[in-house]
Amino acid sequence: MATVQQPNIQGKKRSAAGRTWQQTKSDLTRAAILNAAVDCFYELGYANTPTDRIASTAGVSRGAMLHHFPTRMDLIRATVEHLKQTRLTWYEEEETAVQAGAEHTRIEEGIDTVWRQLNTPAFVVFFELKVAARTDKELAKIMLPALRDYHREWAEATRRVFPDLAQSEAWERTYYLTSLLLEAMATAKMIGSPTVPETKMLSWLKRELRHSFQDVLGTVKRSGDNP
Repeated sequence: MATVQQPNIQGKKRSAAGRTWQQTKSDLTRAAILNAAVDCFYELGYANTPTDRIASTAGVSRGAMLHHFPTRMDLIRATVEHLKQTRLTWYEEEETAVQAGAEHTRIEEGIDTVWRQLNTPAFVVFFELKVAARTDKELAKIMLPALRDYHREWAEATRRVFPDLAQSEAWERTYYLTSLLLEAMATAKMIGSPTVPETKMLSWLKRELRHSFQDVLGTVKRSGDNP
């Protein structure tokens, strides 16, 4: 990883955003460490990743690592928050972009977007940490509140992205059906057995959602207004 070059300015000089270069550099270093942690956990596994490997991957010294994260659990806590926010931001931004300009929700494209996101290192690592927390009490103290926050914020984002579907009588049932089915399929793919017939399952889910949402699809606009 290339070293961030410091421009020739005084340490107290501030950017347009009101931050000094040192503050910006610190933020960049912190972000590099967190991204490296995700990469290492994905490649080696949470339990098999030493902190010095993360520092090496991030291109920072051990001293810089300890400056930002004095203990391994400080790093884990920040990584969990980083993953949580990354997944939430990706979800809402990408789904909003997919639905832009649509009078009624594009169900098929929406499902494809969620499925793509679940087949990324961010989901794999978040899920691995969730499972590891079952027997790791220190990790559980971090993961349990993070999971509660994640599911609450994901539900709120889903209502914002799909305002027409949220008015359906089938909303709660389909919300859980979709999230639980897709996550189960994604976790099954992690070790490759059993083979997931994803095309068949995704096609079935899209048909099921169209059927379940027939009380609002085509009659309730995404603005929430009836025609």
